[in-house]
Amino acid sequence: MYRKKFLIAYGITFFLFLLYIIFISDSNISKHIELSKKIKKLDENIIQTKNQINNEYSYQQLKNNPKLLHQYAREQMNMQKEDEDVFVIIYK
Repeated sequence: MYRKKFLIAYGITFFLFLLYIIFISDSNISKHIELSKKIKKLDENIIQTKNQINNEYSYQQLKNNPKLLHQYAREQMNMQKEDEDVFVIIYK
């Protein structure tokens, strides 16, 4: 009898503690989910910003280095000089 009352009291206390932690406290579940979504958006923003920085860096290098610009024009745009032939090999 005494043990049963003891277990019920601790069970109720534990249940109230869980309710407090899940819904009422400063670090409740909804705030945790909201912050997780915010972190995910910020991580995506970081990746996007890094890609923009890399693209800008590549553009600046092409703009400032004529040798790289010449290489890019030949490799990516398939440009050629007047007196030469270019053969493009396409792998399947």
